[in-house]
Amino acid sequence: MRDERVTILELQGGEVNILNAEKDSVKLTKTGLFLCKAGSVTVSIDGIEYHMHKNSIIVYFSYSTLRIIDHTTNLRGTLIGANLETIQPMLYNVSNFNALFIIKQEPFQVVSEQQFMTLNQHIALLKEVAKKVEVEKADHTNRSHQPIAEIARKQGELLSYSLMLEVLQCYTNVIPSNVPFSRRDEVLQKFVTQLYRNYRTQHEVRFYADQQFLTTRYFSSIIKSCSGKTPTQWIATALLVEARNLLSHTNMNIREISDALNFPNQSYFGKWFKNLTTISPLDFRKGVPEKYREDKHFIDVVKRGINRIEDNTGIE
Repeated sequence: MRDERVTILELQGGEVNILNAEKDSVKLTKTGLFLCKAGSVTVSIDGIEYHMHKNSIIVYFSYSTLRIIDHTTNLRGTLIGANLETIQPMLYNVSNFNALFIIKQEPFQVVSEQQFMTLNQHIALLKEVAKKVEVEKADHTNRSHQPIAEIARKQGELLSYSLMLEVLQCYTNVIPSNVPFSRRDEVLQKFVTQLYRNYRTQHEVRFYADQQFLTTRYFSSIIKSCSGKTPTQWIATALLVEARNLLSHTNMNIREISDALNFPNQSYFGKWFKNLTTISPLDFRKGVPEKYREDKHFIDVVKRGINRIEDNTGIE
């Protein structure tokens, strides 16, 4: 799949300086997992070492620090990464939200042979769907292929979500360590949980900062440093994803959607949506115009809009 959504890489121990992380530590820009299929590798994530071998996985989070300390020449494994704009909609459907933060505390896990096979099956299907998307997308001359490409994209989304749930199952028996979360991790955890519960009605960063008795400026700096996104960007992404779902899968009119998401009025909602996506809510519901055909996947459009939001702005 395209790099800004999901990246799937097959890594081998014979490669020189895997991920450029063997000589120096690197700052990860995506969230994902590494599934070790053969050989072994010792990695350091945020200063903690983990020794991986076949049938083991490790989940990593964006803005963590990675270094590959050592690996065998017969190392083989699959690395999957995605940015927050891709993962965030899936996270909102995860009922046990705090489990994600337990995984961050205990990211390494040895899986059963059945779990290993299931993870491999998910990954193989994802790779096949990714190929299908690229093939259909490359055929610009045949418009009849566009619905096929859209179906393939939807398959990719559902398979990615299914893979996420399968990974969460691999961690169901993890006992949290006695090491407490850092204060910064705790702030991020509480923010994401509060955001999941309140984003439809609470659009202001101050609301979430007040929940933790922090100033807006200090709260924003913590969220930015821990996640790579400002609170405003998190809120905007959540609202845009929900707006997309309501426009695509309900019969609610634009005014009703605006009210459901607690915007002052329909006009304000329309301007806000268009400012971040380059198209109006009505145009999105009708189908993306031809000139936006290359960006028909909503996440592609949202990514540029979200990135335009300045660190010190409100939702407006």
